[in-house]
Amino acid sequence: MAYTYSILQILFIMLMPYLLTRLTAWMKTENWLSPVVLCFIAGIALRNLTPFPYNNSLNDHLSQATILFAIPLLLYQTDLPGWFKLAKSTIISFTAWMVAVLISASLAAYFFQQKIPDTWLLSGMLTGIFIGGTPNMSAVAIALEADKGVFVLLNAADIVCGGILIVFLTTIAHRFFGLFLKDFEGDKHAGEDDYLPKIRFQWRDLLLAVGFTVLLLAVSLGLVRLMTGSLEKPGLVILLISALSVLASFSKKINNLNGSYELGEYLLLMFFLAIGMMADFSEIFHKGGLLVAFTAAMLVMSFFFHVLFCRIFRIDRDTMMITATAGFYGPPFIGQVAAVIKNRSLVFSGIATGLVGIAVANFIGVALGNFLKMLLVK
Repeated sequence: MAYTYSILQILFIMLMPYLLTRLTAWMKTENWLSPVVLCFIAGIALRNLTPFPYNNSLNDHLSQATILFAIPLLLYQTDLPGWFKLAKSTIISFTAWMVAVLISASLAAYFFQQKIPDTWLLSGMLTGIFIGGTPNMSAVAIALEADKGVFVLLNAADIVCGGILIVFLTTIAHRFFGLFLKDFEGDKHAGEDDYLPKIRFQWRDLLLAVGFTVLLLAVSLGLVRLMTGSLEKPGLVILLISALSVLASFSKKINNLNGSYELGEYLLLMFFLAIGMMADFSEIFHKGGLLVAFTAAMLVMSFFFHVLFCRIFRIDRDTMMITATAGFYGPPFIGQVAAVIKNRSLVFSGIATGLVGIAVANFIGVALGNFLKMLLVK
């Protein structure tokens, strides 16, 4: 019977993201209730409100496997050389955002260390999501060997703060930031069609992407075993697979594999469903408040320093908003924010910036987490 339940659990985690994605598309709620959030909430609800005998060990293995496969698939379409050819203001603004996040994460870790344990870990994980997005938070959590309970609580806090932020960005943010930053001076419709997806789904490309991902994982695990004599080094595995995936993206054949990013996104939905199914309602309600405060403080400080740097370097408010959105949310929300600020010309550079953020966030998040641990843990 336990075997049957495990098979059902695997099938459920594999198929439910598809149903939830179709549901959000049918209800047209992608702009305020993304499939990622819905999968996480659905997992929590199913675990706490149904009598199904979920296997936590199986969920744990599935979550680790899906994120290890998702990282390369999401990174294959990164175009680092192309990003450096974008407008100088975009590069300066995103660099300023990354510096702002690092400063804010360090300050939050220092000021909250007496109230919350392991603030170095929280800062490392949030740096991953603030610079790259949701997949990076999970990758950094595995690399820093975060407890699954901490990840669930911090992700719930991020969803709360991220939900409030997207409402702000799509309502009064453009007018508010205009009090401190100059207006965009270019053609707001130039290159408007460049951002449109040109994806023609091909099974051949998808199979090649999966096969190459298996190869990269095997190479990464082999190198870890060779260097350490053990495979129990998740941090090193994450960094190696990230580095090899970014290197692979320099190949035009790999970079142009259609459907790889979308498959990575689907695996990410499976990851969040599995993680949600390991969550405990009572723990979220009792311990989540301080983590919401920590996340909110880091988010507010990040925007404060980002606006300050953009003011110093004379970056316009549109570029500032698009690059911050690219960092915090990744590519999916660029179009929505660009539509609100009526500047479609920044969509292409915003999506490219989001992909670059995903490429570098694992390294930055892990490095900052370990650096803060060295400073704060006695």
